[in-house]
Amino acid sequence: MKNNKKNLTCPVQTTSEVLGGKWKLVILHYLIDGNPKRFNELESIIEGISPKMLVKELKDLEHNLIIKREQFRTIPPKVEYSLTEYGKSVVPLINVLKMFGEQHINLMNQ
Repeated sequence: MKNNKKNLTCPVQTTSEVLGGKWKLVILHYLIDGNPKRFNELESIIEGISPKMLVKELKDLEHNLIIKREQFRTIPPKVEYSLTEYGKSVVPLINVLKMFGEQHINLMNQ
């Protein structure tokens, strides 16, 4: 793992860098139920994400210690992704964002 230490001074900017983008919050949304997910499972439930982008986002979340990747020594190989203990700290944030999204959908559909 690269040790890219930036001068992190603004907590909101740091959060945006760690969780920002089109797919990271969606990936985390599907991991907060506590059940580890395999790559193919995430790819099938996240509408519109390409395999290349899913790999990139999973690696980035893993690099930032939000998720863990567990590889099993089986044939065929099996890999599962889940939240780390630290990653579980984003669950309340995801829940608030989900509530906002539901309210916004309802408002826009009126």
